Amino acid sequence: MKMLNIGCGACRHADWVNLDLNPNSPDVIALDATKGLPFESNTVDVCYSSHVLEHLSREEATSFIGEQRRVLKKGGVIRVVVPDLEGICRLYLAYLDDLVNGNEAQEFRYDYTLLELFDQTTRDAPGGELRAAWQSLRPEHRDYVLSRHGKEAETVLSRIEGHANAAANQASTAALLSRRRLRKLLKKSRAAAAAAAVRLLMGQQGLRSFRQGVFRNSGEIHRVMYDRFRLPRLLASHGFVD
Repeated sequence: MKMLNIGCGACRHADWVNLDLNPNSPDVIALDATKGLPFESNTVDVCYSSHVLEHLSREEATSFIGEQRRVLKKGGVIRVVVPDLEGICRLYLAYLDDLVNGNEAQEFRYDYTLLELFDQTTRDAPGGELRAAWQSLRPEHRDYVLSRHGKEAETVLSRIEGHANAAANQASTAALLSRRRLRKLLKKSRAAAAAAAVRLLMGQQGLRSFRQGVFRNSGEIHRVMYDRFRLPRLLASHGFVD
């Protein structure tokens, strides 16, 4: 059985074909989801992607789902995980009602829900306001943040709190480290040269706009949010049925 784990991040499994934009292991294949899937048609049994679709524009998302439809065998399975826009909105309204009715204990959750709604679509720098919120998180709010973000938040918070296992943060081979360092060095060198040219030609404001543009096209921001109507509609438009 051939199963694709698209945008796997650190969550990979030996039984799956693991793909990611920024591979962190030799057994992960480098893949830009906007450029198609490198597999023959009708050869895949399962396509799984978690928190990938929301990072794509509407046009890119349509192409991405279409590519999965192409590579899947008849009767194949697609599983797509995205942030729940409806759920976040309902939480926001519930916490707003609580605050208006005098329940001041919900203020953190109200503010945090606003971050969930807007920060990753509007931020201009890595991590945005959400990173700042995690770095200054009070102990009594930790469980709520974990309930919203699960393993991702637990990993980041552990690092912030100084409890991360250093070995877990190391690449599995020295060769991988060397390749990653080389790629990062080349990328930084190109970015620095481009930034210097922009600053020379357009000044500080031009440089600020350039850096924001580069960041907002880095794949971190959320471009489209989905709910229980929008996502099924997208899937149905490519012939998928529940």
